Amino acid sequence: MTKPYLALFRAGPKSLHPHAVRGIEGLPFDYALSWYGDEAPDAPGAAFVHLQKGAKWPGLEATLRAAWDVVSRYRYVWLPDDDLLCEPETVARMFAVCDELRLELAQPALTPDSYFSHAITLQHAAFQLRFTNFVEIMAPVLSVDMLARVLPTMAGNASGYGLDTLWPRLSEVGRLAVLDDTPVKHTRPVGGPNHALARAGGLTPVQEDWMVSARHFIESPPDLHLNFGGLLQNGDTVCLGGSVAEAETLLRHLHHSVAGLPVTAMQLARYLANHLYHWSGELYGGGQRYPRALLPSVLSSALSGTGLNFARSGTPAPSHIPFPHYNA
Repeated sequence: MTKPYLALFRAGPKSLHPHAVRGIEGLPFDYALSWYGDEAPDAPGAAFVHLQKGAKWPGLEATLRAAWDVVSRYRYVWLPDDDLLCEPETVARMFAVCDELRLELAQPALTPDSYFSHAITLQHAAFQLRFTNFVEIMAPVLSVDMLARVLPTMAGNASGYGLDTLWPRLSEVGRLAVLDDTPVKHTRPVGGPNHALARAGGLTPVQEDWMVSARHFIESPPDLHLNFGGLLQNGDTVCLGGSVAEAETLLRHLHHSVAGLPVTAMQLARYLANHLYHWSGELYGGGQRYPRALLPSVLSSALSGTGLNFARSGTPAPSHIPFPHYNA
């Protein structure tokens, strides 16, 4: 019988995926390989192995299309880079949280000692998880319906740049999250061979980002990363709502979480300022497209039935939060 979740690794000879799939027989996810190495891999217990040379995203697109009959049987699919270090129990819990909250697009946070590009992706100690407008293409986990939605956008994009700005626009607030309680370690510098392969194809990663933005009406700055709300470690919900108190509470927890991380003063200032400018409307020429007081009800509606309520900031979460750990 098929398990409900699939970890599909775009992997090669130096891939760290064996750490994440060791002893998963008793856990609720399968694994498969989209393999770019020269020699066929040893992949005991894999749901499938698809041999495909090239960069991550063209390779994954080819694998997903070739194996869609198998992939589409799962509820959630994880598409991690092959230089992420994690334990199988963490992967199982990541899937469980996504399923519990009916997320469409999420990612595990990165451990503080990870190589990283964006402050929003680093593990925020005050939070169990955060509802965001951004999920990095390094390690996205998607519902199978969301995966079908975004599959056509992978075509022709070697580096993946721009996809992590586009994909959230195909979902909605409350369906995207960064999961702080299921962190993974990014072990190698950002970039790597995918950037070289993109340039060899005629476009730099930045130019690929430009093309995605031009095609899909994306005008916002590339680092406009926002946390609309979150679930704190103590079970309280916080939200970037309409009142000063709500915004202040969220920003205080974000600042507390990020101040101890390896970010520069400029990165920290920019990251926190995004929330202030978005909340006030200053980022958009002094106006708001919608009143921020709508955010608590929008989040609560998106998460209806999960037990999370943002209608009043600080509402305690139900007793089944935090989510259960899976033990091998």
